[in-house]
Amino acid sequence: MSLEGTTGFAKRPFRAKSLRAFEKDYNPTFEDEAHQTRGAFLDAFPIDALPNLTVENYVIGLQQPTFCYHIEVKTRSWAIIQGATAAKFGIYFGRTKSDPKSTYRPTPRFGKTKSEAFEMVKSALIDLVAAGKKDSLNFEEIDANSLSQMFKAKILSLYFPDRFINVCSREHLEIFASKLGFQGVGYVSEYQNYLVAQKLRDSATRSWSNPKFMAFLYATYMPERGAAGSSIRKPTKKRPSTVDFEDLQAAWARIGRESEKFAQKWEEERLRGHGWPQLAKQIDDRRSRPGYGYDFRSFSSPGVPRFIEVKTVGKVRGGGYRCFVSETEYNVSKSSDHATEYYFYLVSLSSDGKPISLMPVRAEDQYKNSELLPVSYEMRFDFD
Repeated sequence: MSLEGTTGFAKRPFRAKSLRAFEKDYNPTFEDEAHQTRGAFLDAFPIDALPNLTVENYVIGLQQPTFCYHIEVKTRSWAIIQGATAAKFGIYFGRTKSDPKSTYRPTPRFGKTKSEAFEMVKSALIDLVAAGKKDSLNFEEIDANSLSQMFKAKILSLYFPDRFINVCSREHLEIFASKLGFQGVGYVSEYQNYLVAQKLRDSATRSWSNPKFMAFLYATYMPERGAAGSSIRKPTKKRPSTVDFEDLQAAWARIGRESEKFAQKWEEERLRGHGWPQLAKQIDDRRSRPGYGYDFRSFSSPGVPRFIEVKTVGKVRGGGYRCFVSETEYNVSKSSDHATEYYFYLVSLSSDGKPISLMPVRAEDQYKNSELLPVSYEMRFDFD
């Protein structure tokens, strides 16, 4: 693959010390969540369907997950563009301080009316995607597109991750590109493309996804921004070790299937978001075979299996969360054949008991940051 904007390469690859330090603390949960949100976005708004986009399924401010809501909120783990007002989208649905009535509000430079503004925004969106898809990229053309800068950068990174890194801030892109040897002043889209080329140039980062590489860039060159660490920690207080296990098991069994269905869809979206749609079709459902010790056999990457055990997470009275692990699941997750790629998919529920979110956590990380308490024993005996 040939990438434009690759002149002026850094004189040396990434320092091995920096790579080792990053890998030591890297949390793959961040990466998985980013790819799942991209997969959900692509399912909802494939490129070929953009000409059919309507103002109702474009604007932020309406309740359904619209195009702009996906871009700003649902794909936040992919890249953050929140901060500027909704005017960056060209048109939005909402109210202002001077006008409390919720209505369609066009950004003046796109037009005065709802229809005029949306048609200009839609045309610019289609032009942007067409420019990002061309065999030979024209960075000047891309940056001249009338959509706002961060909005464009995120759209390009979502649709074309093989060409544009998922960093959207011009300031941050300039810093990273400069650190890696970019000469002179470039276009925003050129910086995005250049960073992808640098990732591919180093044998250690070549196989990394864009979210992982982005996390490395921030951890190495802007550590004050923080890194993607573990989202799981041990409870701050000791929890009671006695529970009504049978009642809990009976109650959770009623929603277990919904959580598993939710997790299966989430995993399919993650694989599609990673650019592996063929693998999404090869997920092996093993729920009916408990001897395996997990629910689904998926893929962490092509050729690398991922063993997924779905757990519905419940709140503990007094604070914290819990789920239950069987002896088989525990032993399989600790075995040499499964340990590095065994994941708990932790499903949280809404107030009405429906699956609402999921966090993938490698089992070995989960155990490090959790308390394991005995809650049930099996007694085996004979009668005379």
